Amino acid sequence: MSTLLRDLIHIPEAVQKGDFVMSLSDGVSHAERTLDGYVVTEQLGEAFENAMTFIGSAVRDGKSKAAYLDGSFGAGKSHFMAVLHLLLQGNPHARSIPELAPAVEASRNDLDGKTFELVP
Repeated sequence: MSTLLRDLIHIPEAVQKGDFVMSLSDGVSHAERTLDGYVVTEQLGEAFENAMTFIGSAVRDGKSKAAYLDGSFGAGKSHFMAVLHLLLQGNPHARSIPELAPAVEASRNDLDGKTFELVP
């Protein structure tokens, strides 16, 4: 007898669009859940390094700077920002993700010990 997919994983009867979306504040509030299983691709690693370096330069230079994050619905923008905020907070779990080490190291001198507010 073959094993059915429904015997291996939970398949909900119905799903809503919001079931697959993380809010920024929830992502930061539930750090372990946000970080567990977060896959940092090479492109994401570079994006985190760019973001941390950009923020570090603003702090170092004492100048306001702006950037925007663009992506389709469900692309992971809030998840990215939640992980970025956890990195800025110095969250040990976030900083222990090997693929994020270059981002952490690139901005260590400018950002370590600084406080950042979350404005969702």
